[in-house]
Amino acid sequence: MRLRSADEAVIRRDVLLLLSLVWLLVPVAARGQSAPARAAQPPAAPDQPAPVRQPPAGSPPVLRAIELAFSKQGGVSAIDPETYLYYIRTQPSRPSAGVWVPWNEQTEKSLLEDYRRLWNTNFLEDLTLEVRDAPYPNGVVGKHVIFDMEERQRVKIVDYVGARRVDQTKIEERLREKNAYIRLDSFIDPGLVQRVRTIVREMYAEQGYLYAKVTPEIKELPGGPKLVHLTFRIEEGPKVLISDIEFVGNRAVSDGKLESRMKENKARGLFSFITGGGTYKEAKFDEDVQKILEYYRERGYIAARVGQPELKVLRDTDEGRTRWVQLRIPVTEGERYRVGEFRFEGNTVVKSEILRPLFKLKTGDYYSEKRIRKGLEKAQELYGTGGYFEFTAYPDLQLRARAAGNGRPAAPVVDVTMRLQEGKQYFVNRITFVGNTTTRDNVIRRELRL
Repeated sequence: MRLRSADEAVIRRDVLLLLSLVWLLVPVAARGQSAPARAAQPPAAPDQPAPVRQPPAGSPPVLRAIELAFSKQGGVSAIDPETYLYYIRTQPSRPSAGVWVPWNEQTEKSLLEDYRRLWNTNFLEDLTLEVRDAPYPNGVVGKHVIFDMEERQRVKIVDYVGARRVDQTKIEERLREKNAYIRLDSFIDPGLVQRVRTIVREMYAEQGYLYAKVTPEIKELPGGPKLVHLTFRIEEGPKVLISDIEFVGNRAVSDGKLESRMKENKARGLFSFITGGGTYKEAKFDEDVQKILEYYRERGYIAARVGQPELKVLRDTDEGRTRWVQLRIPVTEGERYRVGEFRFEGNTVVKSEILRPLFKLKTGDYYSEKRIRKGLEKAQELYGTGGYFEFTAYPDLQLRARAAGNGRPAAPVVDVTMRLQEGKQYFVNRITFVGNTTTRDNVIRRELRL
């Protein structure tokens, strides 16, 4: 039976499809048996280390390497190591270029200079220079130099704990004025820390807290090597108030007169809660001393002296916030001097006869520093009208030797010499007005007496 052409085409398609499936199922190795087998390749050899470049055999010692180490801070540097390398001028050998640096006296001297440069940076707390032998395979001695550095601590946090009476912003303002402000990320400076401590104590003393304690504490932070938290711990203590003032050694002037001359340190009175009086201000005591001495010298006691005060604690309040004290001030009055000779030296422009009436002092009067001061002001005005605006003068006091007479010591006398420096005479060359946008120059000029 013959198949039809259509049936033959279907059978031919099925046979081709079956042959294709059989071909895919045959293993690859079986299909490639007719191809020649490739030769087995040997395994790749491992990379061989490059030979160490060495100085010629028999060479003297050479500087092989320079290393920066930070063994005391965990091997980590807070500052970029390139910064330290900038200060190291000595260069080690460079095998790749065939340059071998000899190890000799000059190299050692250069390394010592590098050591000094590194230390002078003020970056370091400790620095050691170590030299180790590192021989080459051919026996040439190589020197391995190690700069082992410990960096100074750096401030990350600054605070003031316990500051209630003095605001922290005022503390920082005062530190900036005194050029003692501790900046963040700066190195710890023990001298600066103590200076800040002193300034803070002075600020509390100005407010009457004489017994305030300021203790700096440094605590390391975990955020990085050599980072610290700086704390100034403040114990304010009691406020010191003056109950009364007693002067010891004064005979000519009463306690009340002397206390009235004091402006900063006064005993607490009825209106002290308004005026702020009664607070002991240690830093202002010298100003009060000068006012007391002025009072004595205006009355002829040119040798008067005032000593340091003694604080006698009277009582503390129950809560411990206030401490009442008595201020005992030693005074040495000395003797009261009269004026002997009164003369002028250094005056060539103005005669002494013209200058003498300006000073309301004559022989036999009690010496008065106040009259001397007023006379100098008038003399300066006189010289200024003549163009001597650089005029200066001061009194030179000479205590006269005392000779006994009629069985009694002579009265104390002081000779006064006014030493003058007249200076040069100046003349007006030109007068210029600046900033007058409304009034003309000639209108202003006619109001001048020059």
